[in-house]
Amino acid sequence: MPDSSDLSINRLVLNFPGFETTTPVHQLERLLAGGEKTAKLWGFEFSPGAISDTPEEYKAEMHCRSSGDNWVADTRYVHFSWDDIIGKYENMPYPKSFFRHLPAYLSFFLDGSAIKYSKTSRRYWGFTIYPLLLMVVFAAVSFGLSLFVFGQLSTILAYLVGIVGFLILCKWPGDRFYVNLSVNDWAFARDMCLRRNPEIEKRYEEFSSHVIHELESSEFDEVLIVGHSFGSVWAVAALAHALEERPNIFNGKRVTFLALGSSFLKISLVKKAKHFKGFLQTVLSKPELLWHEIQTKTDFISFYKSDPFQPLGIKDFAAELVVHRVNFKKALSKVRHKKMMRSMYLAHRQYILYCDKRVHHDFQLRCFGPLFAQDLAINPDIIDTSNYLNQADE
Repeated sequence: MPDSSDLSINRLVLNFPGFETTTPVHQLERLLAGGEKTAKLWGFEFSPGAISDTPEEYKAEMHCRSSGDNWVADTRYVHFSWDDIIGKYENMPYPKSFFRHLPAYLSFFLDGSAIKYSKTSRRYWGFTIYPLLLMVVFAAVSFGLSLFVFGQLSTILAYLVGIVGFLILCKWPGDRFYVNLSVNDWAFARDMCLRRNPEIEKRYEEFSSHVIHELESSEFDEVLIVGHSFGSVWAVAALAHALEERPNIFNGKRVTFLALGSSFLKISLVKKAKHFKGFLQTVLSKPELLWHEIQTKTDFISFYKSDPFQPLGIKDFAAELVVHRVNFKKALSKVRHKKMMRSMYLAHRQYILYCDKRVHHDFQLRCFGPLFAQDLAINPDIIDTSNYLNQADE
C-alpha cells in the first residue's frame, strides 16, 4: 500500500460469472446495489456509473468512482457474458432436457472423474452425487407406489407408471431441490471437457480479444480478473488464449486473479480435458500474476480445502498463490446467514454478494475500495491498519 497521504487508483476489473441465466445488466445492477451497501459499511462515497450493454460482443461494462477523505478510486468494470449459452441448456423443454443431459452427468462417474473429486474434496464429492441420490429416492418412491397400485412390476403399464412418476418427481419437487439445474450444469461441463460445443470454443476467442483490448487500451494501477464458479474456467481459457497471442501482455502490470468458489478442478480433473491443464500452466507462467483462491466450508459447490493446482500435478510456477478459507457467518447478519444456509446455490453465490460486516474477503471492497486486491490477499489485516479506511470512519 502506498505511503502517500493522497491516493488515486485507476482499476480494471474483468469479471467472468458463473452458471446462471441472469442477464449481464441485472448482474451489474445487483453489483451496484451491493456497492452502495459496501460503501456505507466501509465509510466511503460511491458513485455508480451507467451500464453499457453490448450483447453482440457478449459483454457489459460500467465505470464507477469511489472516494474517501484522502483517496479516490476509478473502476472500469467489464462483465463477460455467456448466459446465452447457459440458456440453451437451461431452457430446453422438460423432459427432453433430462433425457439429453442425464447421460452427460452420469459419464463423470463412468470415466473415473467422480473418484478424483472425492480424493480432492469430500464436500465436492457430496455435490457430485447429490442429484444422483435424489433421483434414486424419486425412483424408489415412484416404483414403490406403482408396485402398491398394481401389486407387481411385471406389466408394461406398471413400469410406464413408475417411469412417468419418476419424471414428475424429478420436475416437482426436483426443481425445488435443483435436480434439473444440477444435471444441466453437468451437461454443460461435459461439453466443455470434450470440446464438443463449438459455441464455447468460439467464445474463448471472443473473450480473449476483449481481454487483449482492455489490457492494451489504457494504463491501470491494478488489474483484477475475477472468476466465480465456472467463471474461473472461462477466465483461465480466455487468458491463456490472450497470452498465447500476446505473451508480454502482463508486463509491468499488477494483476490479481481472484478465484471465488472455483470450479476449475471440475473440468481439469477430467481425463479428456487435459488441455485445461495447459491453459492453466500458461497463465501461471507469468510472475506478474497473483492467484488468490477464496474457499469456504459453507459452499458445497467448490473444492473446499483443496490446493487449486496440486491435484493436477502442477507444483512449480512463476505466479504467486494465496489461498484463504473464510467463514461467511462472520460476514453476514444472522438473518441473511440463516437464509443463505437454506440454499446451497445461494451459499455458492455469496462470494460476489455484499457483506454486512467488515471482512477482508469482501468482493465489493476489492472492486470499489482504496485497497489493492494483492495487498488484501497478502495481508488481510490491512483492513484494520489502513489509514485510508480508518480515516473514512472518522
